[in-house]
Amino acid sequence: MIVSTNRHIQGLDELGQKIFLDAAAFTLGVGLVCGLSYELLEDIRLISFEPEIGHLIILMGLTFMAVMIAGHRKYR
Repeated sequence: MIVSTNRHIQGLDELGQKIFLDAAAFTLGVGLVCGLSYELLEDIRLISFEPEIGHLIILMGLTFMAVMIAGHRKYR
């Protein structure tokens, strides 16, 4: 999957690479901050349920799609 993503990025033009890498960086930041916060909320008992990794994956997927769309609209 990593090799395939690397080939995909190399096949894009410079603007496509910039948009993709910006979206990936933003998604990583959101995932890190929200993932840690989500776990801490359970540790200090502000949420009563066990944090699920699926929730974080959905958040990261939606974030990536939104930033990709915003990037394409920005550079139209």
